[in-house]
Amino acid sequence: MEKLFENTTTYNIDVYKEFVNFHNKKYNMKYNLYTLFMLFLIIFCMVLQFRYANIFLGICFVFIMGIFLFWRVFHPTFFVKKEASSSKVKNQMKNTYSFYDKYMTIKNSKDNIKLNYYKLYKVFETENYFYLYINKNYSFVLAKDTFSVGDPNEFYKFMKKKLWYKI
Repeated sequence: MEKLFENTTTYNIDVYKEFVNFHNKKYNMKYNLYTLFMLFLIIFCMVLQFRYANIFLGICFVFIMGIFLFWRVFHPTFFVKKEASSSKVKNQMKNTYSFYDKYMTIKNSKDNIKLNYYKLYKVFETENYFYLYINKNYSFVLAKDTFSVGDPNEFYKFMKKKLWYKI
């Protein structure tokens, strides 16, 4: 098959920080609204239990609320720190993305992955990058200035044609 586009992007701490900032702008509102909704439900259940003198269940809901808040507040922070200190960022891993008509491949020093376009969750474009999300949390980052085959404008048109409702 003929290679339509090729991009080699080096992952480093600056690229990762820019991705985290973009991701937070895109998804923080939804994340926070979900957290508030769940807190409201837990508090409602807790108040009902205390109101009807189910002290044990009320205390259980207090613990559930504490654990939930701890998870929702600290888990993202630990996750970002873990990813920022991972070997792919520290060692500045290079991913080479090759795009064909029906699929794309990702090659680096560890893996060689073939991925069909329909498996992409969403694609976003910023001033400097394309973010090809494979789920809500993980994304492939393509720098716009590192295309060796094709150019960013044509790549956007190609992805728009392949994933018209996900881009």
